Amino acid sequence: MSVQIPKNTTIPTKKFERICTTALDNQDDMVISFYQGERKRASDNKLIGTLGFKGIPPAPKGVARITVRVDVDAKGNLNVSAEDKSTGRKVTKIIPGVGVKGKLLSAVEVEKMAGQGEKHKAEDEEHSKKVKAMKAMNDYMIVVRENAAAGAYSGKAHGEFKDVAGTMLDEFKEKSKEFGLRSGDKKR
Repeated sequence: MSVQIPKNTTIPTKKFERICTTALDNQDDMVISFYQGERKRASDNKLIGTLGFKGIPPAPKGVARITVRVDVDAKGNLNVSAEDKSTGRKVTKIIPGVGVKGKLLSAVEVEKMAGQGEKHKAEDEEHSKKVKAMKAMNDYMIVVRENAAAGAYSGKAHGEFKDVAGTMLDEFKEKSKEFGLRSGDKKR
């Protein structure tokens, strides 16, 4: 999760822009979710809307570049768009009235959530470190397995190594679910 519109931003506000990418090989769609809150994990914040984007050209994970733009107009509407840099394909959506009372958190809820953010700051930072390490390990294990499959490791141990690398990656993917981490690898 990344901050699109920082806390205490006045509305209307200019566009904020981020580049997103795919998490899986040959991923052809994505859902971009928008939350309000103070915590690092999406699950600890309030979902206010989503934007679906389909038709991403097949490519290895991390290659596609999707530009996500967000702004809030004077009426409190959240205007979101996503554009594929390679094709120019664009989708837009208005999430109505996010600045209107009842749609977003009340002032009391915002204060409570800010307090929770401070209270859980160390826990959130620890979780972020774990997720970062898990992602790095996942990426490394995928490279090892792909190299083994391509015959990069020579000698008698090649077949055994290939099997061990595949088994380790499968076990790692199961363990990573505990942290809410989606593996960037599709079973082949």
